[in-house]
Amino acid sequence: MIVLLITALKDGYEDIKRHQSDRRVNNSLVRVLAGGDFVNSNVMQRKSKTFVKGVMRNYGLHIKSAQRNSDKEELAGDAAPVNDTAQHVEYDSMEDVHHAPPLSFGGHADTGRPHWKKTAWEDVAVGDFVKIMDNESIPADVLICSTSEEENVAFVETKNLDGETNLKSRNAISSLTHLRKAEDCASSHNKFRVEADRPDTNMYRLNAAVRVGDHAFPVDIQMALLRGTVLRNTKWVIGLVLYTGEDSRIVMNSGGTPSKRSKVERQMNPQV
Repeated sequence: MIVLLITALKDGYEDIKRHQSDRRVNNSLVRVLAGGDFVNSNVMQRKSKTFVKGVMRNYGLHIKSAQRNSDKEELAGDAAPVNDTAQHVEYDSMEDVHHAPPLSFGGHADTGRPHWKKTAWEDVAVGDFVKIMDNESIPADVLICSTSEEENVAFVETKNLDGETNLKSRNAISSLTHLRKAEDCASSHNKFRVEADRPDTNMYRLNAAVRVGDHAFPVDIQMALLRGTVLRNTKWVIGLVLYTGEDSRIVMNSGGTPSKRSKVERQMNPQV
């Protein structure tokens, strides 16, 4: 009984640490388009809930509070002023900040105007527009619409995928380079449709097409940012989420957790 109790405590501690790591990733923040006339009509499966949600809830709130405090320190000229209880809202220019609606009761900003709202990774859905800043991790497999560079080029670090530390260049799709602000992405005049294959494990292939009116533009892996990569030497990138969660390339290529039990332990288990 003593041996089994110690083993149970050890396994329980490791499981809790694994859940804490998952919560830390799921509660990372990314800027997602909100407000205006933009409505994401793509149907997503409901999020799965862990059975220790009650135990981990306070830990998740602690992470979000710490990230919100750190985000307030990063607010510069393109961010709207918020207080401790306000949701983080960012605008694309100082003109948008000056014309932004005032904070309403309860500290929450009026979300009628298109803006970038900081959202947890676990709440990002297929079809969302995201704005990724320099040195930020990519939350999902994203199609590049536009970048801060004149040639619409983005540089990413892929060492989490292939172990290579040199930067890779990625290009925005030419038909969407005009989407450079929240208003452009939310405008009904800039409608387009993306047709892509089912999720695949191949890291170096992507078969998709962007349809703007009656015209189709091909998309390959050179125009996408995969989850697990980090944006480098690029001020910002605006993209459209293609695959999230278990459908992303990095998750589909990660196998199950291997067993750490030795042959002796497997033999002793039925004996005990």
